[in-house]
Amino acid sequence: MAYQAPQYEMFSDLNSRNKDGELITNDAAIIILKEKFGFTPQIIFSAIEKADQNFNMKTAVNCASGIARWGDIGENIALQLISNEIKFNRDQGQPTLTITNNNIQIIIMSSNHNLGNVDLPISSNCSKGIETKHKIDINKYRNMTGEKLETWVLYYPSRKHEIYQDDSPSLIYELARPMSYIEMDDGKIFPTDHDCRLMFSSDSESEVQSYMSEFADESVNEDSFEIGYKNASNEE
Repeated sequence: MAYQAPQYEMFSDLNSRNKDGELITNDAAIIILKEKFGFTPQIIFSAIEKADQNFNMKTAVNCASGIARWGDIGENIALQLISNEIKFNRDQGQPTLTITNNNIQIIIMSSNHNLGNVDLPISSNCSKGIETKHKIDINKYRNMTGEKLETWVLYYPSRKHEIYQDDSPSLIYELARPMSYIEMDDGKIFPTDHDCRLMFSSDSESEVQSYMSEFADESVNEDSFEIGYKNASNEE
């Protein structure tokens, strides 16, 4: 059993090295989501809600509850979106949604505690592997290579995010385009320098808020095991 690398919050200097660009919220973000990605925010909210329902049925002795939640979110999104224009694939072991008409690929991961916080930079909850690094490199060098494909990350909230202190949480998530990463000593990376962040809140009556949570979920999650279908990439 290979446990996850230390989490984002354990490296005190990462925020200072992670600089995000444009922040787009509420109605403007919804318009971009519909036009660029071809679906509505409720698709993702529904997937997170179903995954949380399954998670709530797990006990503390289920050591795979985190990875099951990640898998449920990805499955529920894929089942709602798979069509002639949106395809699901697992190239090199990493599940990816590809919007063929708009040359966009989406990877899914739990976020650090800055999710939904307009004042702090976003990244993943824990470090990522070679496939995420490769996909971010596509973004970094698109102008030089002529590559049309864009990589976006769907960041969903850890169960230790502040929203889950409420019995009926107002869910949040972000779609963000990373343009760089910080590489750790073990070769894994944290996505950084998102040039665009689309923020969504299930509470349509209010503006996106600046949430502050405790450390991200320290339970076993999607990066906690070497799983066969990941083809040795150990990538979510």
